[in-house]
Amino acid sequence: MMLEMRDLSVALPGGAAVVEGAECKVEAGQVVSLLGPSGSGKSTVVKAMLDPEALRQQGFAVSCGARTIGTEHAYVPQRGALVDHLDVAGNIELARAGGGEQGQLAHDVAGWLATVELDRALAAPGCSVAKLSGGQAQRLAIARALAAGRRLLVLDEPSVGLDPLGVRRLASLLVKQAREHDIAILVITHDLVLAAEASDVVLFLDPTQKQLVEAVPGWSGPAEPGNYEQRGRRFDELERAVERLLMQSRDTKLVGGRSARAREWFATLRVAGAALLHMFDPRLFGPSLRVLALALAQSLLRPLLFYATVALLMGITVPYIMVHISAALRPSVMLTMIGGSYILSLAPPLSAIVFSATSGSAVNAWLGGISLRGQVVALEGLGIPPARYLWSPAWLALLVSYLVTAAVFVAAMTAGGWLLFHHYEVPDALAKLTADFVAPAPERVSYLWRGIWLMVAYALGIASIVVAKGREPKERADQVTTAMTSAVMRTTLLVVLLELGSIVLLYSLTGRAS
Repeated sequence: MMLEMRDLSVALPGGAAVVEGAECKVEAGQVVSLLGPSGSGKSTVVKAMLDPEALRQQGFAVSCGARTIGTEHAYVPQRGALVDHLDVAGNIELARAGGGEQGQLAHDVAGWLATVELDRALAAPGCSVAKLSGGQAQRLAIARALAAGRRLLVLDEPSVGLDPLGVRRLASLLVKQAREHDIAILVITHDLVLAAEASDVVLFLDPTQKQLVEAVPGWSGPAEPGNYEQRGRRFDELERAVERLLMQSRDTKLVGGRSARAREWFATLRVAGAALLHMFDPRLFGPSLRVLALALAQSLLRPLLFYATVALLMGITVPYIMVHISAALRPSVMLTMIGGSYILSLAPPLSAIVFSATSGSAVNAWLGGISLRGQVVALEGLGIPPARYLWSPAWLALLVSYLVTAAVFVAAMTAGGWLLFHHYEVPDALAKLTADFVAPAPERVSYLWRGIWLMVAYALGIASIVVAKGREPKERADQVTTAMTSAVMRTTLLVVLLELGSIVLLYSLTGRAS
């Protein structure tokens, strides 16, 4: 038995019941479809079967009298949720890495593609998953799950976007895979053609009874290949049964409280801790390096010239304004008095805020898009821990990128200051600008340590805040934007608090010393 649930009850965070005492059974070599009205909670029920604890953390009430599930199961979201920063071969290789020994079967990448009737030529390096049709993407997702050694496949609306011929080919493929590989397949769908042509059992989530009932008691399974008359009869029989069930439940609405995930007050600290613990995983070291490279490109390489330009302009503008505010002193005298103190004071907060709004938002949007497209759920189903494959490399990339950015701000502001000092013929301009952080006077050492401490604190804070917001589950595109805005606001608040707190602490210490 690959999946068996008895006395399963699920309620929304607001208390409304989705199912009460429901039962479900999927055996090896079998395809089971789950139908039901839109919004009735089909996906929620299946998630309760696969990972009840995750739903409980979101505020759902989940209980089950008996639960048997094969440990090697994969959840395949709509459109396959392929990892789009990898090519076709990369998706299969990643699955094999996550599957461990069970994923290292006789097939190579091309062999797995052939298993699901995909052209072996797609295994060529650089073949983008973005070029695949909807049907090809779905079949690749199935091949990926099989390559990971998964014996239970749960497919969520796999026929979305497919034409009628594509739906029938998918149905035939599911039956073939279930029979030949002796795996169990559970399909969540609204597509009656797919359910009629692929299913050994068709279940219906009845919101009136709060039960999973057989849509057609004694359903005799999919039609024989090529028997079009039998195929038509099966479809008509299922259509009439589902229409009757929908009519019975048309006045029933599933109403609950907010289905948002429970607030994680310590999410930022948990992300930082997970990143430190999962930084190096030999099994995923190679794939994680690719994620690290992608995150570094987004957070450092692409915006680096922008950061240098902003810092250069700030290095010129700030002392220029100070010179013209104080008209009583000659510019050269005023600049000599200022020196490089403004760089040490302004580089940490300016770099932190600009970096969060630019690089932080880019990485946040990237992680949010991965979650929105269901790739995080797909990775979990393949045995790839997202904390190790995605979040830890992204956290490390942001940490390193900010420290480099802060150094670029210091260097570019120094270069801008030198141009202004040189314009006003200040002697030993470079020495005066760099004295505070190259050879500080004894009374200025504490200011240098404050600047260094702030940069390290901002690096840790920005990386943790951005990844914590980016990793939150996303169901709508606007949630990605909300997460980006929230991360920038939290970083700005962090900067304000640390700047004010460190200034108060510094002056209290220097005041006592004097």
